[in-house]
This record gives sequence, structure tokens and C-alpha cells, in this order.
Amino acid sequence: MVTPTAAFPEFNPAVPAAQGSQGSSAVRSIQGEQADRAGVVRPRASDDDVDAYVDGVSDEVLACRERGRHLFPTIRQAGIHFTGVDETGLLLRRLRCGCCRLAVKVEKWEGAQVGGRTRFRRVASNLEYRVGVDGEQYLAPAGSGFMTPRQVGDSVASKALSGSTLAAVQRAAAEAAVSEAAVSDEQ
Repeated sequence: MVTPTAAFPEFNPAVPAAQGSQGSSAVRSIQGEQADRAGVVRPRASDDDVDAYVDGVSDEVLACRERGRHLFPTIRQAGIHFTGVDETGLLLRRLRCGCCRLAVKVEKWEGAQVGGRTRFRRVASNLEYRVGVDGEQYLAPAGSGFMTPRQVGDSVASKALSGSTLAAVQRAAAEAAVSEAAVSDEQ
């Protein structure tokens, strides 16, 4: 007889925590479990690499990196215009990020006659990155590791607060909290 938790030892209380991947107190995401099984290791970029990257790109690129996504226009905003046909006959549509202008989403669409009308559906999409007119690149240099949006935001914040002492920042935050409380009491 197979126990229901045999496939998932991390949920089996009879299995010691050392045998489970993270023990019973940690819950892994599906992506994390898949990465563990695949043996994929994505090294994180060092703080120095992130700081060097942040120093070398525009505010628009930093906005997309810190947000963790690009701002592509919707079909209603940009319309639906195809720019080509690939070797398999799929229609190609290209959209440039309205913020950084360096990312291009390439969508592949197919059309089909259904009854008396033509229907279109997006079947695939991927991102391409362009080099800006001044040589600016969205992607970090090869070998610097994976940069998370949080790392980029932390670097931007650290640069914005450079020159301030931790005590001065804490004092200003405490004063702001007192001022905010006084304003909310008046209302």
C-alpha cells in the first residue's frame, strides 16, 4: 500500500526533517520545487554588480527593473497591427515598452475561420531586448548574475539616501510619523 504522502515527503510527519528538502516549517513554491528537481542554480548578482548597473542606466530602465515588468500598450491603446509573417505562417506583432523603450514583445498570432467569422488568437510571445541609441542595454553584463527587482530597488534607495546617517534617517522617519499622526488627529 502506498501512503498518500510518499510522493511528498515534506508533508509526511513520519519522515525526519533532514530527509525532507526544507523541513516541515518551510513551504516551497511550485517554481522553487521545480528548480530544486532540475538542479538549476541562478546565482544572484552581488551588491557591487547591482550598484554598477544602476549607475549606468537611465531612470526609465530602472523603473522597469524595479517594477519587475515592462509597460506594453494594450490592443485598445496600440491597435492590432501585424508586422510580418514567420516561417510557419503565424502573424507577428511587435510592441515596444512604453517606459524603457528597450524591450520589445514579439507576439505570434494565428487566424482561423470559425463559422462565418474570422477569429484570431495569440499563440506565443517572447521578449527581445534592443540596444539604445547611446549604447544603453536593459540586460546586465554577462557573468554578473541574476538581478531581482528588490536588489535594484535596494540599490536605488541606498543611492538616494547616500550621505545620510542611519540615525538621521531614523530621526526623520520618527518626526514624519509624529507629524502624520497629528494631521490624522485633526481630521
